[in-house]
Amino acid sequence: MRLVLIRHLILEIANIADLASISGALYKENPALGKAYQEIRKGLEFFKYLRNVYVGHFVPDLTNKTFEWIPFTNALLGSEKQNERFGVSWFALETAINTYADHDTGHKVFDSDTDLNYPPDHTRFLNFLGYTVLSSMDYVTQLVSVARTYLDVPDLHSEMLQLAFAAGQTDFSVLRKGKR
Repeated sequence: MRLVLIRHLILEIANIADLASISGALYKENPALGKAYQEIRKGLEFFKYLRNVYVGHFVPDLTNKTFEWIPFTNALLGSEKQNERFGVSWFALETAINTYADHDTGHKVFDSDTDLNYPPDHTRFLNFLGYTVLSSMDYVTQLVSVARTYLDVPDLHSEMLQLAFAAGQTDFSVLRKGKR
């Protein structure tokens, strides 16, 4: 269950990273929002990376690297034991964390490789995850407050009849990214 929750947190932080990337125009007029973003930018980028290689997409390079990094993973393949199936995903998460590195400068977030079965590394990762979650929530709260000042929200009391008629004429079709 812990791994499922971690995956959901990674996904939600990455969604906030996507939101933050399109909200940059607001930072100039709202420096506190820009400062809040700068404080979590590193975490947002890291968890967006983890979403892209571990949670959201099948990345063959991650699979290959996992078997290279933790050869024991081979023994878990095809297991019907729940704990062993969990182990493959856990090792893939650990590998994904360790691949967030630059060949010349090393890991982009942590000061060393991460072994999620080594308590100090496990705690370090969970603390960084927790800090990023809480800071992201603060950022989103500020973003909502700022964004509200740019929105023209209809008055439901006086415009509800017009809105209801428009809703009744809604035509649904498949939504496509980037197309109207």
